[in-house]
Amino acid sequence: MQTQLRAVEANTPVSFNIGPSKHLSWKEMACKDGTPYPDEGRRSRGVILAGVFELIREKCGNKPIIVLSAYRTPGYNRKVGGVPGSQHPLGRALDLRPPNTMDLFPFHSLIVQMARFTAIRGIGYYPKKNFVHIDVRPTEKLAQWSET
Repeated sequence: MQTQLRAVEANTPVSFNIGPSKHLSWKEMACKDGTPYPDEGRRSRGVILAGVFELIREKCGNKPIIVLSAYRTPGYNRKVGGVPGSQHPLGRALDLRPPNTMDLFPFHSLIVQMARFTAIRGIGYYPKKNFVHIDVRPTEKLAQWSET
């Protein structure tokens, strides 16, 4: 997996003005309360997360994927009901809605398969809210959960 991470980091152009990747902007990565994505994570976590996002988008036929949530301040995370220990305040998570041409279950299944060869280490399945959570927490073990 280390080779994959290095490949993502090396092949992902970072622009502090536009975004960490071709199809993901720093504005999309910012907290919904207006707080920008933290500078200290822009060359590390943000780039790795954006690289994974680009791989998912590519596997979905390069169709647009909606980012519902990315970085959250701790206060905003509490406000929206985020769990303690969430990867969002650390800048390591994205909540994604699948492309219009894809249902949620196949999107989720694709992401689960991709976790075997990418930095994805957290996957949450939220069929009632129509999104999949992904994160790049620093562990070898994959965490998976579903809304009840």
